[in-house]
Amino acid sequence: MTMANHGSIFIDFYRQAYDTVMMEPFISRFKEFSLKGDRQGMIRVIIELPCVLNTKITKSYKGKNDQQAALLYQKSLDIMKEGKNKMDEESKACNILTEALFAASACSLIFMNALLERAKHWYKLGAWLRCLKDCECMLALPLSFYDEDAENKNIYLVYKKECFHLKHECSRKLEITIRRKKKTRGNSSGMHCSSAEITTVKNVVSTPTVHGKLNSSLKSCSDAVAFQFDNNRGRHLVATRDICAGSILIVDQPFSSSIDKEALDRNCLHCYSSLKLEDNVRIPCRMCQTVSYCTETCRKESWEMYHKYECMILNLFLEEGFNQRKNKLSHLLLAYRTTLIAVLYPNEKKYNDTETKHKPSNLNTEFFKQHQSKEKHTVISNTNKIYDPLDYTTVLQLETNCTNVDPNVNAICSIEAVFIAKCLIFSLDEIGIDSLDNEKFITLATATLQHLQAINCNAYEIIENIYNGITHVWEPRNVGCAIYTTVSLTNHSCYPNIVRHSYPSGKVVVRALRCIGKGNEILDCYGPQFLNEEKLARREYLWKKYNFVCECDACKYNWQFPLQDTLNYKCKTCFKTGYSFNEIKNSMHKIKHCSQCNEKLDYGKLNKQLSRSIERRVNAISKMYQGCYKEALNQLLDHIDLVERFLEEPNIESIKTQQCLIQCYNFFGCISIN
Repeated sequence: MTMANHGSIFIDFYRQAYDTVMMEPFISRFKEFSLKGDRQGMIRVIIELPCVLNTKITKSYKGKNDQQAALLYQKSLDIMKEGKNKMDEESKACNILTEALFAASACSLIFMNALLERAKHWYKLGAWLRCLKDCECMLALPLSFYDEDAENKNIYLVYKKECFHLKHECSRKLEITIRRKKKTRGNSSGMHCSSAEITTVKNVVSTPTVHGKLNSSLKSCSDAVAFQFDNNRGRHLVATRDICAGSILIVDQPFSSSIDKEALDRNCLHCYSSLKLEDNVRIPCRMCQTVSYCTETCRKESWEMYHKYECMILNLFLEEGFNQRKNKLSHLLLAYRTTLIAVLYPNEKKYNDTETKHKPSNLNTEFFKQHQSKEKHTVISNTNKIYDPLDYTTVLQLETNCTNVDPNVNAICSIEAVFIAKCLIFSLDEIGIDSLDNEKFITLATATLQHLQAINCNAYEIIENIYNGITHVWEPRNVGCAIYTTVSLTNHSCYPNIVRHSYPSGKVVVRALRCIGKGNEILDCYGPQFLNEEKLARREYLWKKYNFVCECDACKYNWQFPLQDTLNYKCKTCFKTGYSFNEIKNSMHKIKHCSQCNEKLDYGKLNKQLSRSIERRVNAISKMYQGCYKEALNQLLDHIDLVERFLEEPNIESIKTQQCLIQCYNFFGCISIN
């Protein structure tokens, strides 16, 4: 049976496989392997199923259609002839030309016509950066496309010359515009900014670096962070010195990443930048109509690194029903890419090394040795070992909870892993890389199963933030997901002391959300915080997903939200809770002694400091409304430093300030508009 209907291949495969494996004799054998954590055994049970043996993977992608592209191109010309409002018609024409570009073959005359026409429209609209990107796309077209067609070759050379001229003019005008923007920004009137105004001000997102020196053993971390291991906490990170709020502790790049189905037409497949921002354009893949890029550079890098191995079968992951399952497109595509990267690229030649120009001609033999070895992957507990986030060994150390998971869940993951491995073999065969025997197929499927299980426990979201002009709040929206092997070293707390933000190319920046004392653990949040869920609900979620009972301070002391407005001071020497802000305010005696260590403190002076600092926090919120996030951030960091030093946790003032800090950092990371 060959399942050639693109709308049903995976769904039919999954249903048949699941229904069969749930019957004897398969289910008894599968459960035995599942309880032992024997992935290879689980995979061997699945590949014996009749539907697995009979399923053949075929090409499944939306190819080019030059006839459709020609009709769209003509439609754009007709709009300009009939148009009354020139600016509106230019914009409409650009949208239609974008559709034409996605439908047209990259080597066709219609593609060149639509691309040059769109570049001209951007120029007329004053969208210089968009025009530049289209010119770069035209100039990147290889002459070999047109060698056999003399007429098209001559047209390409004429268009290329025109693009060089447009590129020069746009570069000149862009410099003038940037100078004007800087001058305008310096003379801003302090009015509230709209979503469009804020995203216009910030065109380029640059990824920051860690504060202080780089860690000698943790490649993604600051030297303010150290790796530790013990039997209770497992692998975890601690502060090597006192850390101030706002310090950048980790800048991690993903071992692998993938995009959500909903983001395919609004975000770049490669760097995940929003295509809705003022200066971005949508550039198509040269083979399919499914994915989009923000620059020709992203298109080229994506193709060389991974997309040529998924383009022909990508639509299999987009089937109706497939994306509504527990493991959605981004997780399954992430498992596919993780296995692909591991099997194609040895550690010394990373998949995202832009200097690697040639495609791999052989599979990575080390990959098969790692997965065929009878020795289990032991957890890295050696604190002296170099921890490289792009080393596949670090992926193999990620927790999977394989033996603790319900066998039915392992069965679902095993079926998915076999299907993904079949897709991978089909793609490698189409590219002309090694033909794989049955044992290598089992190894591929086993590795993919491990990746799927690790993703369920360790995948992190890639986020962009959308500005709500009514509430003046940046609201997160998922773009995709990624495996970050360094960030995965952080343990959970329902009151985390760090915050993560997404940056271009899926990089994640981890900042201290409040002060972290020397020797204290660096703590992330894996799910609901105490601010929005009761303890029992939090613990139930964490147990079901991650198989642990949370014992963080918020759970141990059952912190409840909303917190009381009372602000209690703590002794700076012994940290015992002392007097409240209101007690001091109404007291005749402002200088008090700690009841435990007898430390003397001028609480009257401290009350004045805190009152002035709270006023600055309120002022910072006003600046955030105006779009002045950098200025607001400095005030907030000063305030939280005072609050953390003198007030008992948890307190409403610290919570409010942390939420404001998160909003500031939302602006500095990846953003978009609706």
